[in-house]
Order: sequence, then C-alpha cells, then structure tokens
Amino acid sequence: MKTLLVPLDHTAAAEHTLAYANKLAVRWPAEVVVLYCHPGGDAPVPAGQLAEEEQRLRSLVERLRYQQLTRHDGRRIRYRYRVLAGCLHDHVRQEAVRCAADLVLMGLEHIDCGRQEAPGNHAAAIAQLVSCPLLVVPPGRRSLPNRLVFAADFRTLGLHILPRLAALEGAFPAPLDLVQFYAPAERPLRRQLKQALSKAAAHLAWHFTTPHLLEDDAPLEGSSEFCAHVHAQLLVVAPSSPAQLLQYFDACYATTRAYHTQIPVLVLPSPAERQASVACCDRCAAQLAQEQSRSSQPTDHHAVRWA
Repeated sequence: MKTLLVPLDHTAAAEHTLAYANKLAVRWPAEVVVLYCHPGGDAPVPAGQLAEEEQRLRSLVERLRYQQLTRHDGRRIRYRYRVLAGCLHDHVRQEAVRCAADLVLMGLEHIDCGRQEAPGNHAAAIAQLVSCPLLVVPPGRRSLPNRLVFAADFRTLGLHILPRLAALEGAFPAPLDLVQFYAPAERPLRRQLKQALSKAAAHLAWHFTTPHLLEDDAPLEGSSEFCAHVHAQLLVVAPSSPAQLLQYFDACYATTRAYHTQIPVLVLPSPAERQASVACCDRCAAQLAQEQSRSSQPTDHHAVRWA
C-alpha cells in the first residue's frame, strides 16, 4: 500500500494540509501517517503532554474525515500517528524511512522547531532530508489538479529522477506539460533542447504529455506565468541545489502572490542521492555538530542555517 507522510503543526493552515492529503489518499489510494514534532527546548517533554498532542491530532483527523469526505471515502483511509519530541528536521528522514513513505506532504507555512519562517523555507530544508518526493501545499482549500506543469532543465536532469514522478501518475492522473526554457543566447541549441525534451517524455511514459520549448531568460518567472496561462493546479520542479529550490519560495514571490506560490509544488529529489543535514536554529546546529563528531563514518554533510 502506498504511504503519505504528513507532518502537521497546530496552526490553522494544518487543516488545509490534511484536507488535501485526505483527497490524495482517497484517489491514490494511500495510507496516511500523521507526524507531529513537539519542540521542547532542552527540557524533556512529559509523556503525558505527547499523549495530549496525539489526541489533538486524532480529533482533527476524525473531524475532517467525515466533514470533508463522504462516509464511504472517510472509512477507506487508514491513519497512523507519530508524535515525537524535538524538531521536524531532526526526525523526518528517519520517519520517512520507517514508514516507507512514497510522498511527504507538508504545508507551505509549516512551523518547525517552534520557529516561523518565510513561506517555503522549512519545506526547502525538509526536501534536502528525504529521498522521496515532497509536496508543498499552500494555505487554502483546493481540489486535486487536473493539469500539471513540469518545469526543468531537461538537458541536465538525471533520467533516474523521472520514475519517481511516473510513480505518482495514479495520484495525479492529469495531462502533464513538460516545459524547457532557454535564454535568447541559447537559440542555436534549440535542436539539442528539443531532443532532451523528447527523451524525457519517452522515459517518463506519462499517459498524456505535451512538450514546450520556450524562450525566456528568467525560467522561474516564466514557469509561474506558464502555469497561470494554462491554469495549472500543480507545478513539478527538480531543483539542482537547495539555493535553487529556495528561489521558488523567495519572499518577493510570496509578497506579490506569484501564481506558483498559490498552487501546490511537487519537489522531486535532487539528482545526487545524498541528502544534506539541515539545522534551522543555533541549538539544532550545535546538536547536529555533536552527532556528526560522534559518527565513525566519514561524511560530507553540512549544516545550513535557513534565515
């Protein structure tokens, strides 16, 4: 059975995140693992408090299960609960492996380690920690997509990433637009770009795909405008670095309510199979450094502070 790992906080937007996960779980279908990480600072969190947090999750799940879905669909979804002390980024990798998650689904404005961040910053950090695709859902009630856009540089995109997307076709059985942007100076490379697009489409084997080769020297803005033009409800990206992913969630786009910040964004795993360790605050960075120093295996992991 397919598995959705859904980290939640206790903000109002968490209800929208879970509502979207419920719809996806019914369509796929999939089991939902609800994860809550309770920040407790340096002091241990009493077991009774963790039990109370789990009960809050169960109450939210049961309320949405029957308010949002039909009785038949609500009964079909199987839920599991994980309530842990600490920060999400400390646990998400292990939890994704433990439940064999096929997809991690979290809110755009998720609060991690008790800290509010610019929308998408925590999601960008989590994307570097899990090896499965990550779906970032903005606040608000929305339906599942009936049109998808996959914007990438298909010349450098590793073909081994595409099966990760193909495996999600059952969850998102909708037309998929493959979009490759090129700068005006790259016009002589159009033939090479077309070949890369065709190769990706053939390797992906999506039910219905349409390739687009578009000239634009600002691919991110071009992707957002293209999504708005075709009324896409889901943008798929395959960033080559954490910095590139952070660009999608830049504060200027959130302030101007760019189209791509108003629809879910599906982040495919980075080309490299390594996953970087990420710290969201000084305390967590110090803890991460201690854990790395105790490790007997050499590592190239590095801590990044998301400001």
